[in-house]
Amino acid sequence: MHSPSYSFPVLSAQRAKAFEASVVSSMEEEWLFMQRAGRGIAQQVISDYQELRPLPESLRILVIAGKGHNGGDAMLACNQLLGDLPRASVTLLTTCTSESMKPLAKRAYEDLKGRVLEYLISEDATIESIAAILNQCNASRGFDICLDGLLGIGFESPIRGSLKNLIEATNEYTEIGLRASVDMPSGLTGSSESISFCADFTYATGIVKALHVSGMSNLGRVHLIDLGFFDTSAKSEEKVAVEHAKAAKLIQSAEFFLSDRVLDPVRRLRPANVDKRTFGHLFIIGGSAYMPGALLMAVQAAVRSGAGLVTAFAPASIASSLAARVPEAMWIPWPESSNGTLDPRANGLLMERIGRATALLIGPGMGSDRNTEMIAQEVIKRVDLPIVCDADALNNRALELVLKRSTRSGPVVLTPHMGEFMRIAKLDREEVFTESLLHYSQSNKVITVLKGPITQICDGHKVWYNSFGGPVLSRGGSGDMLAGLIGGFIAQNNNEVTESVLQAVVLHGQAAEYLAREQGQVTVQTTQVLNFLSIVLRGG
Repeated sequence: MHSPSYSFPVLSAQRAKAFEASVVSSMEEEWLFMQRAGRGIAQQVISDYQELRPLPESLRILVIAGKGHNGGDAMLACNQLLGDLPRASVTLLTTCTSESMKPLAKRAYEDLKGRVLEYLISEDATIESIAAILNQCNASRGFDICLDGLLGIGFESPIRGSLKNLIEATNEYTEIGLRASVDMPSGLTGSSESISFCADFTYATGIVKALHVSGMSNLGRVHLIDLGFFDTSAKSEEKVAVEHAKAAKLIQSAEFFLSDRVLDPVRRLRPANVDKRTFGHLFIIGGSAYMPGALLMAVQAAVRSGAGLVTAFAPASIASSLAARVPEAMWIPWPESSNGTLDPRANGLLMERIGRATALLIGPGMGSDRNTEMIAQEVIKRVDLPIVCDADALNNRALELVLKRSTRSGPVVLTPHMGEFMRIAKLDREEVFTESLLHYSQSNKVITVLKGPITQICDGHKVWYNSFGGPVLSRGGSGDMLAGLIGGFIAQNNNEVTESVLQAVVLHGQAAEYLAREQGQVTVQTTQVLNFLSIVLRGG
């Protein structure tokens, strides 16, 4: 129902509810979707937990569940976990009897009861009494995982009484390894004044809502549990036609949430009758005497991107030492200025070779002074190839020249973090709304990759959200490697620049998650992410 197949529309809560109603035609079909959600949540939470520590056989799970379908999804997830891990234990805290649950939530409860330790939270329960239950039910050993399925997006704010106390008591209980919410953290409304469950992960079930990409801290990291709402492959033509007529208007959106299916075109055998020139040639300009590492990491990523050739232009004083570190790339020594940055008078080194390239990356470790500013300006003005501007190449004088590029020139891709974007877009507050990103990218005719906990990619018409990655990328050099990957992907397919950017961003994020599951989030090196690129593409 939407295109392309690797992304899902981001909808308001109201439109999401209406769309779901238009594609779920019966209670039995809804039950099938809930079962699918339960299996997906169980699989995802096990994967996410391994970023903390190896999965214990005797996994201890706490569930807080209400009367609605989020509670039902959480209980179905526990049912799946108990089937997969026979030595696991589940403690279930509910705020209502099974008779008060919605029919399908009650059905999920009936499947689970008898295999869990269960507590009914009374209407007059206090934070202290709930804390006592939490300590008592697991002999103060704590829980490995807490699943929140207490409230759905249709609850009426403000939260009071035992519901409020249960959320607060669970938030304050420190002996929980990982906290995950089903669809939306209970109580989260978008208001800073509302009390809500503090999640490490939020599992959007079936549809990504606008609040999921708002960046609110209580959401944690957002994963989509794909229930097949947008998959027409298993449906009859008649049903697809009816659903499409009902739902087409509901899912019209300029915002999309990326899935790893964007990598499917890269997960194929390459043709046999090819050579290195078939897969593009990336030029990289960067580095300085005092920041060689950024250029090194960008080049290391580029040679792992699949590009056939990579040529790096580096300050003469460091070029030979960097070449020894990455012999797969070709290194061109560039004369330096007195302060160790590239000398703009040597631009001829680039221009006499530019005909060999299919894409160009400029900026990693280049330093910020008048010399590098002049080089960036000259590149944007004279190079017709797709250009990636990163780090020190993100200066306003150079970027102003993008609008003067020929319509036949390749796109310009910018890779700012939040502070850099605020500077180049001349914003005076940290909240960057979708409209600001769309306006900037459209007005300046650029593709913007706004790096952050949820990276936003905008071509001036649409915004794609990438949630892959996580805190393991919050260290120096992550952006340099991303720039190298983006440049490498564009060099291979410079007629489809936007798709190449999306692929590089998702691959970078997924490789980081693989690293975190293998070695944790803390005691790792930035460049270790590169070792997991091939694992992602080969399906783990």
